[in-house]
Amino acid sequence: MTSTNATSELHGILGQRLEGGGTWAWAYADVSGNVEDPRRQAALKLRAVETALRGQGAADDVVDLIAGEFEQEPGVPSPVTRYVLVHDGELVLSEVLPGQLHGPEAVGVGHVPDLVPLVAHRPVDLPFLVVHAAKEGGTFRTYRLGHAPGATDDRVVEGRTDTLHYAKAGTGWKQPHWQAHTEEIWKQTSGEVAAAIDETVRSLRPGLVVVAGDVTARELLVKTLSAETRALTSVFPGDPRADAGSKQAFVEHVETALARVVATRRHDLEDLLRTHAGRGDNLAVTGLGAVVAALQQAQGAVVALDAVAVGERTLLALAGAPWVATAPEQAAGTPVIGAVPAVCALVRAAVLTDAELVLVNAASLPGGAAAAALLRWPVGPAVPA
Repeated sequence: MTSTNATSELHGILGQRLEGGGTWAWAYADVSGNVEDPRRQAALKLRAVETALRGQGAADDVVDLIAGEFEQEPGVPSPVTRYVLVHDGELVLSEVLPGQLHGPEAVGVGHVPDLVPLVAHRPVDLPFLVVHAAKEGGTFRTYRLGHAPGATDDRVVEGRTDTLHYAKAGTGWKQPHWQAHTEEIWKQTSGEVAAAIDETVRSLRPGLVVVAGDVTARELLVKTLSAETRALTSVFPGDPRADAGSKQAFVEHVETALARVVATRRHDLEDLLRTHAGRGDNLAVTGLGAVVAALQQAQGAVVALDAVAVGERTLLALAGAPWVATAPEQAAGTPVIGAVPAVCALVRAAVLTDAELVLVNAASLPGGAAAAALLRWPVGPAVPA
C-alpha cells in the first residue's frame, strides 16, 4: 500500500538516515509575525529554542544551524510555524508550515526524531485548487495541504474582452443583440476556464476545488465544470479581492473546507476500524502492544494513534527490522538504538514500513485505545494457552 500522507514523503526525504542511529535535534515553534513587537517576540522565541537545545546537550554548531533557520523570514502570511530537523550536525529538514501550531511547541535532542508535528500539519497528501473567476477569464493555482505555496505562477485563462459589459439602457434593436452577444462571450470564456480546470483535476487528482470571484462568472463556471470537478467544488460566495474583510473570510472558508475533507477521511478510517473490530475478522488490532506487533511484521496498512493518550510511555527503537520493540527480547537480535518516547518510535516504524499514519482522538477508536491499526493481511487465530 502506498501511503497517502506524510509517511511516504518522510521516507523519501529521510531515507536511510531514519534507519540507523546518530543524534537528531529538532525544533517546532510558532514564527508568526502578527504579534505585538514582532522583532522582540522573535528574539525571545529564538533564545528559548537555543536554551532548550543546549539544555538537552546539543552541540554549539547544531544550535547555530537550527537558530539560523529560525532567523529566516517564513515568506508566507501569519499564522505560520517552522519545523527544523538536524541529523548528526547536518540540516535535513527546514519546513515552513502554514497555520497555527498543531500541538505544543517542541524542541528536542535524541536517538529518534519527533516527526509528529509534520504529520499533524500534513495529515494527508491533499493537493487542492483555488480558482478566481472573472468575466474576462479566470486564474487558478495549485496548493498542497500543510505546504507553503511554491514558486509556480498562477494559471491564467483569458477570454475575449471586446464586449465584456451589458449594453446601456435603450430601446433600439441593437440592445438585445449586444446583451446576448456579451452573455455568449461570458459563456465561452467560462467554458475555456472550466476545461483548463477539468484537465488539471484529471491529472492532479486534488481533494478540493474552491471557486470564488465575480458572482455571475463563478455561477457560469460551476455550471460548466465536469461532474467530477463539481463533486470536489466548494463555492465561496464573494470575491476575496474586493477588500481585506472578504480576503479573510475567504481564507477561513478554504481552511474550513480543507478541515472537512480531512475530517471525512479520518471519520471513514475510524468507521472502518470499528467495523473490523466488531466483525472480529482479524483485520484490525487495537492497543499499543498489538500495534507494535503489527508494525514489527510490516503488517500495518494504516496506523491510528492519539499522541496525547500514548503519553510518556517509551518503546525501544531498533537499528533494523523489526524497527520497534516493547522489550529487548522482541528485538530478534537487532541492535537497540535506545528507549525513546513511544509516539516517536511508532511514527518512525510507520514511516519505515510504509504504513499510513493518522492522528486521532482515542475516544473515536474501538475501546478508547491509544492506538489501532488496519492490517494488510489478517492476524492468525489466538493460540490456546
